[in-house]
Amino acid sequence: MQNKRDYDNIRLEFESDVEQLLTLISTFDSEIQGVQTKQCVYRIYKDMRFSFDKTPYKTNLGAFITKLGKKLERAGYYLHIEPGCSMVCAGLWFPSPALLKAQRRAIYENIEEFNDIINERSFIENFGGLNFENSLKKLPVGFDKNFEFPELLKLKDFGVVKYLPDDFFFEKDWIKEVATFYKSAKTLNDFLNYTIDEIITK
Repeated sequence: MQNKRDYDNIRLEFESDVEQLLTLISTFDSEIQGVQTKQCVYRIYKDMRFSFDKTPYKTNLGAFITKLGKKLERAGYYLHIEPGCSMVCAGLWFPSPALLKAQRRAIYENIEEFNDIINERSFIENFGGLNFENSLKKLPVGFDKNFEFPELLKLKDFGVVKYLPDDFFFEKDWIKEVATFYKSAKTLNDFLNYTIDEIITK
């Protein structure tokens, strides 16, 4: 029972933090205006269907922020708090095959715009660039082999990650700092969501 009470207190504090974060994000991203905290915060219970680790509970607190919360396949803002592995992320993670293909095509056809986004000064300072951890070894079929930036088309998802030390969350203005990180990634989300909206309206 004590563990349950401790968790409930921590979750309430986390939800309050996310609510403040939503307010800050909505000042620079109008999509987030009106989004509720409960739409964004993940439950502590794990989905064990496809996991070798059968422990029932997560060891982190997490929230994914989009205009319809965590359940929407959309580029957004992710907060992950876990001892020794906390991070802030932005972008689109593991999209469906059709959406992945569309995003690659959008990058290919708008490469100058996309490069401007991922090379913008604050974007680089805050995240160091795109995350290339999940990539194909070969260029996808249907693209010019002489394309100048093939690594961008090999990506399986399109996001950025910034790992944070545990003591970061003891700083007085850590929520404002996280919002600043997210603000520098907004144009990436806008680019990705533009393609998503195009697919939806077709």
